[in-house]
Amino acid sequence: MGAITVALVLTGMYMAAQFISWTAPEPTSRSAFLKVFLLPEPTPFRVTRILLPVGWGVAALLGLMLLLTRPGATPAAQHTSGTREARHTSGTSEARHATGMRSERTVRACQWGILGALLLPFAVMPLAGMGGNAPQLLLCLPFTPAALLLVHRVQLYRRMPGWLLLAGFGWGALIGGGFGLVTITCMQRSVPGYFMSGSWEHPLDGFRELYTLFPLGTAVMTECGKTAGVVVLFLLFRRHIDGVVSGTVLGAAVGLGFNLTETVHHLGLVNSAHHYSQLWDRQVVGLLAAHATFTALAGAGIGAARWLPARRDRMLTVGGGLMAAIGAHFGTDVLLMRLDGHRARWYPDETVGLLVGIPVMTVLTSGVFVALCVLILRRGLKAQAAGVAHALHAEAASGRGAVTGPEIDLLLRPRRRLLLELRVWRRDGVAGLRHLVRFQQAQLDLATQRWHRRRPGADIFIPSAEHLRAVVAELQGMPTSEPSPLPAREALS
Repeated sequence: MGAITVALVLTGMYMAAQFISWTAPEPTSRSAFLKVFLLPEPTPFRVTRILLPVGWGVAALLGLMLLLTRPGATPAAQHTSGTREARHTSGTSEARHATGMRSERTVRACQWGILGALLLPFAVMPLAGMGGNAPQLLLCLPFTPAALLLVHRVQLYRRMPGWLLLAGFGWGALIGGGFGLVTITCMQRSVPGYFMSGSWEHPLDGFRELYTLFPLGTAVMTECGKTAGVVVLFLLFRRHIDGVVSGTVLGAAVGLGFNLTETVHHLGLVNSAHHYSQLWDRQVVGLLAAHATFTALAGAGIGAARWLPARRDRMLTVGGGLMAAIGAHFGTDVLLMRLDGHRARWYPDETVGLLVGIPVMTVLTSGVFVALCVLILRRGLKAQAAGVAHALHAEAASGRGAVTGPEIDLLLRPRRRLLLELRVWRRDGVAGLRHLVRFQQAQLDLATQRWHRRRPGADIFIPSAEHLRAVVAELQGMPTSEPSPLPAREALS
C-alpha cells in the first residue's frame, strides 16, 4: 500500500501541473524568446494525457475489487457442531487455507495492477523518444552501462542484487523520466502566461522571473519523480536497502536512468551538428555529476532513515535528502545558465571551450554536491566495514562453518577480493568468477544481517540467520576446481 500511496502522490502532482497549465493566461509579450516555451505539443504528450485518466479508471475498478475481496467471515462449515464438526475439522482447515491463498493472490494482483495503471502511462514519452531517436540512443549506450557498473562496484562490502539496481535504472529511465517530461511540458506551456502577460512594458522582469521559477519547478518535479522510485523500491525490497550506502547507490542508478532519457530527448531536439557537444556535456562530464548525484543525495536520506526508531526523525531525514536533491538541481541549473553565457568570452576557441570550459563549469556548479555525496558514501562505508567486521568475527567464533578465521581478512579487504576475482576469472572463466562472487556475497550478507539484527532499529524484514547460513552452505558444497591461493598482501603494495 505504501508504493500505491507514492504513485497517488505523483498522480496528484501531475494533476496540479495540468490544472496550472489549463488556467494559465495567454502570454501577451511579443518577444521571440517565447517560441522556446510554446513549441507544438508532441504527440506522445497528448497520448499520455489520454492514457493517464484511463489508468485512473482502471485503478479505481481494481481498488473496488480489492475492497470486495477483503478477508471476510469464515466458511459456513464452521457452524457445525459435535461429532460432525470434529469429523470435518481437517477438511475445513484445508478449505480455509486454500481460500486464504486465493484471496491473498487476488489482493496481490490487484495491488500490482493499481500500481501499474497509475505509473505505466508515464512511460509513453520516454519509450517514444527512444524509439524515434534510436541513433541518438546508440550514441549514449557505451557510457551509461559503464557508469552503472562503477556505481555497483562502489559497494565495497555487501552489494544489493544487480536486478534491483537495474530496476532503479529502469524507473529513472521510464517512470521518472516520463513524469519529468510530462510535467515539464505542462509547465513549459503555462509558465510564460503567468510571467509574460502584461509585462511588455517591463519584459526584463518577466524574463528574470521565468528564468528563476521555471528551473525551480523543473527541479521539484524531476527530483520528486526520481525520489519516488527510490521510495517505491525501498518499500518493496526493504531487505536489500539497509543503509546509506545502498540508498546512495540506488539513487545514483535512478539518476543515471533519468539522465539517459533526458539526453536522448535533447539530442532529438537539437541540430545534429551539436550532438557530440551534448554527449560530451551530458554523457561524459556530467554523467555522474548531475542527476546521478542529485538523486544519490535523496537516496542517502532514505537509506539513513532505515534505522531511525522515531517516525518524526525518519520523515525529517527523508525530507532533508529530497530537499538537498531539489536544491542541488535548482542551484546547478541556475548557476550553469549564468556561467554558460560567459563561456564564449572566457574560452574564445570553441574546442577549448568544449574540452576545458564545460568541465570547469561542471566543477563550479556541481562539484560541491559531488564532494558531499562522496563524503556521505565514505562515511557509510566506514560504518558498514566496522559493523561487518564485528559480525564476521562473531560468526567465525560461533563455529558454524559459514565463515572461518582466514576468510575474514579477505572479506574485509575489497582490493584483495578484486585480485582474487581476477585470478579466478583467468583460471575458471565466467562461471568460476560468478560462483566466487556469489559465495563471498552470501558470507557478507550473513554478516551484515547479523550486524543489523543487533541494531536498535531491527525489524521483521531482516532474514533469519539459519536461512542465510543454508545459502552459504549450499554454495560451499557446489563442485568447484581446486581453490586458488589467496593473494598476498605484498602483491598490493
